[in-house]
Amino acid sequence: MNQLRAACEARLGALDLPHRFGTQQLREAVAALRGKPIVLSPLDSDNAVDAPCGIRVETPAADYLFVERGTSAAHQMHILAHEISHILCNHPGSLSLGDDAISAIGLNPTLIQRMSGRTAYTTTDEREAELMATLIRQRVYRERLIPARRPQAAAERWDAIFA
Repeated sequence: MNQLRAACEARLGALDLPHRFGTQQLREAVAALRGKPIVLSPLDSDNAVDAPCGIRVETPAADYLFVERGTSAAHQMHILAHEISHILCNHPGSLSLGDDAISAIGLNPTLIQRMSGRTAYTTTDEREAELMATLIRQRVYRERLIPARRPQAAAERWDAIFA
């Protein structure tokens, strides 16, 4: 576990985020690393028991992140951090949805390269993404309590995902 944590901390450190950062800065840093945009969209699972609360879809042109709309803002932030962590960790993805479900979220099924969904933490990739998301969130809140090592202008709060 210590090696996994060290690897996750190194990935987070390589993003060179400002002392205080929000969702926009995090998304921009990861998008710059990947060379393609991250498109954020709400997910309405209608409280289905087995539905993922977050989905990452990779296409050649962009990474799409779908985050459950019907949950608390704090949970949305963690879901977003978790899905971004799949991107940072370059996870292959293990989610399989039918073409109708994929079309319902507005994507062409033939363009999808990889897809993952946040439902459980039974795989190594899911556990790694969860640890990475936890480290991101800890850094966001810890940095608000201690003096800046490199003060920069940045958001004073973790941005709301959906207005």
